[in-house]
Amino acid sequence: MVIVIDTSIIIDHLRRRSVGGFTLLEQLIEKFSSEDSITVSLITIQELYRGLSTRNISEEQRLLQVISPYATLPYTYEVAELAGKITRDSKVPVEFADAAIAATAILNDASLATLNKRHFKDISGLELFELDTGTS
Repeated sequence: MVIVIDTSIIIDHLRRRSVGGFTLLEQLIEKFSSEDSITVSLITIQELYRGLSTRNISEEQRLLQVISPYATLPYTYEVAELAGKITRDSKVPVEFADAAIAATAILNDASLATLNKRHFKDISGLELFELDTGTS
């Protein structure tokens, strides 16, 4: 199983929020035997660098340590085309980055792990990975 981790999962980890002592990213890592099954979208990298904390060299290095073990899925013509169609055809507004991340997951036959399910719940063909967030 391939999992694409959304920006929200990485930010959660960097802020060290945890459920039962582990961040949601750490739970994913523990659940899968191979880190190769966990990936990030190139758009997620862009979103992470949008944060002002990456101006700080030590914070940027910390970010790079977190994301470096995972394969980065590219933003291709096919991803751009599907993301445009997702945005065009959605009954509710979908932000550019969310559409691109969703399209990346769909085209790579992957599930999307996110803390922002409401951003993605109405996207046709997208499988959301169920996370144990500790809430009912």
